[in-house]
Amino acid sequence: MTKLVNIAFQAGTHGNYLRFVIDKMSKRTPELQGTPFTDNNTSHIPLQYSKKVNRYHPKNNKPFFENRDEPHVLITVEPEDLLLLERSAPTRTGNLKVDVTKDQVAVTSTFNDHYDWNTTFKTYYNLDILHSNIPKFLIRDFYKLSFLDPSKSGFIKVDKILRSNKPKNTFEFPLSHFWDAVKFSDTLQKLSEHHNLDIEEDKSIHQMFLNNLPWTSTQHRSDDVIEAIQENRDVSIVDLDTIEQAYLSAWIEKNKKFVVVPVCNSFFSTTGEIITWLKYYPQHYKAMNPNLPTFNNIPNPFHLWNKEK
Repeated sequence: MTKLVNIAFQAGTHGNYLRFVIDKMSKRTPELQGTPFTDNNTSHIPLQYSKKVNRYHPKNNKPFFENRDEPHVLITVEPEDLLLLERSAPTRTGNLKVDVTKDQVAVTSTFNDHYDWNTTFKTYYNLDILHSNIPKFLIRDFYKLSFLDPSKSGFIKVDKILRSNKPKNTFEFPLSHFWDAVKFSDTLQKLSEHHNLDIEEDKSIHQMFLNNLPWTSTQHRSDDVIEAIQENRDVSIVDLDTIEQAYLSAWIEKNKKFVVVPVCNSFFSTTGEIITWLKYYPQHYKAMNPNLPTFNNIPNPFHLWNKEK
């Protein structure tokens, strides 16, 4: 049966929720009862869907997409999305509830099937994460590397491939628009018009969705901390989670020459500590940062990924 629309998306990017919204709100589908929201902030509760709206994760090899001759929606990911996405995806993906904020992080083979972390951790840290827990300081460093060079993020690399190989009749739905009620409503209407879905939005549903995403209320917290550092203000940062700490660490290394943030489980507790640490960073330790792909817009010859190649 030809689908009304196919939703292609990476794990953790709200494809199941978009399927629910279209199936429930389109006048071209039967009435749908209930909501799919779980206690893990996902949209995975089974409902009596019409089967007119398909959703799937594209394959890792060509042609990537299924039903290529049918209408598609591709949920797209930008580098600016990574902070909130990385904070939410590990615990939400497949309801696996991987908590990357713990001192010791355990992942399963099923989780690794989604993200293939094990290859990276073996390469950079000599750690087989399918047989050992991941210390907090390595989780922070792992995420810091992706914030330093977003082009190396798995989400961004896959997104680039999918956009380059998308079916002809594809509507791109930016991930960040899910996190903003106004943008979501506007984009949903454009999607409806593009694929003739005849959607009549119930905005209370999306408010329920946002209420189930606790990360959205603190999505600007890291940038507020950066602003405090720039303004030389001392504020507490003990509430930052591990991913936010990684984001802040990447900003420091990008914007403060020749410094590397300490790799240990503990982290700065105030911006005042960071300001003092930067002021008195030992001169004899200052050197070209091997984590940065460029320095003063020039390729960094010490960049770790280039050395690995």
